Amino acid sequence: MWQGSQTLAAALLVLAAMAAGGCGAAPQPDPLPGRLGAEAEWAWLQAAKRSLDAERAQLAALGGAGAAPAPPPGAAAAGAPSPRERLAREVDALAQQFGRRLVAYINANPPVEGAPLAARQLAAIRMKSDEEIAAAHEFIARGGDYRRACEIYEAALAGDPQNPRLREELARAQAARYMSAGRFALAVPGMTAEQVRAALGSPNAHDVRGFPGQGVVGWFYPTDASGAAAAVWFEKRAGTLTVYRCDWNALPAPSPPPPPTPAARPTAASGSSGATGVAGRTGG
Repeated sequence: MWQGSQTLAAALLVLAAMAAGGCGAAPQPDPLPGRLGAEAEWAWLQAAKRSLDAERAQLAALGGAGAAPAPPPGAAAAGAPSPRERLAREVDALAQQFGRRLVAYINANPPVEGAPLAARQLAAIRMKSDEEIAAAHEFIARGGDYRRACEIYEAALAGDPQNPRLREELARAQAARYMSAGRFALAVPGMTAEQVRAALGSPNAHDVRGFPGQGVVGWFYPTDASGAAAAVWFEKRAGTLTVYRCDWNALPAPSPPPPPTPAARPTAASGSSGATGVAGRTGG
């Protein structure tokens, strides 16, 4: 899957193309291809897109790319990779190749300044937006990173502002970024970690905290932008992480600092040498 720098660079490239081509107008017929290679590349991109969509559907049926954490670097493999792991690697490799060639195709077929986008140019940009959506989904599935997903959607919308699916995905990620009391109530003691993930979504990787001394793990879900968070607490039971407490007020919003105390104001007798005239002063 594309990483952050590639995503941003490609989004800026698409933005420039859209600004030149007039994204709001209806697509125009495609110009005649300049060479046979462009036709062959477009055919490859279409076939690769169909393959990616099919393989991602298979991966979702097997639990998705984020169903299990990746082994730590350097860890010895316990055996042959599972079918899901093999498929995830195939999807990732094809997605990276597809992404590189799609950006190169868009770059090589820029819109004519002042002219509406051709149908194929728009289709290529929509393919690019679909890949951004897939990348955002992966950030959410693997690490509960709704903030990064929102950034990806916003960057993609800068280049494809008329795409309704991008707007829907952005609204969905924004709504899920902070936990609501109603959604949090779906988590109850006795649930497994997988059941909590299905009910509440994956927590951000930075908001999972282990306390080995007590043998517990906390998943923290931000409830607003202030830093307040709810927590689901797990303990190991028969080798399985199991919820034993759900705390909506685990991290309350920090209290605002008290207002500063006004400095003592000099009295009418401040010109005198009396003590009242120097109250609150630190020097001459």
